Amino acid sequence: MRTMRNILIAAALPLALAGAARADTDYLSRFQGSYSGSGTVQREQDSSPRNVTCRVTGRSPSANDIEIAGSCRAAVIVTRQIGASIRYDPASQRYAGTYTGASRGPAQLRNGRLQGSTLVFDLVYPQTVHGDRNAIMRITNGGNGSFTMQVTDQVDGKPRQTSNVTLRRS
Repeated sequence: MRTMRNILIAAALPLALAGAARADTDYLSRFQGSYSGSGTVQREQDSSPRNVTCRVTGRSPSANDIEIAGSCRAAVIVTRQIGASIRYDPASQRYAGTYTGASRGPAQLRNGRLQGSTLVFDLVYPQTVHGDRNAIMRITNGGNGSFTMQVTDQVDGKPRQTSNVTLRRS
């Protein structure tokens, strides 16, 4: 009886993992296409966030990768590149990548995990920002043609949303 149960579990496990891997790559495909939107970004030296408008394009070089690239504009004269390059590893069931948009240069996205329709990453800046190099990035995409990118950082010892941009398929 125990042997039969172990055989059934061993046979079902690859199918379950393949289903999870497929679900996660389906999630990444939600980001393909052109998007535009707006939000707020707080620069380190500013006490309050700035309103921005953004345009990005998402493309998938493979089933386990998505590249989101574009720019955001604050006022009329300030433009900054924004984006994320994300890779899903089916073996570890984790996401990792790079975030472009921080004033200090590209940041590492580590230990990514999908929670419902939200990818949650440990974001590690290349240099100190707001007193340390760590923040949290959340990318939410419910599959309805829009997604949100948010960064939460410790500012003066308290968690503060330093970036919040919502983009809709255009």
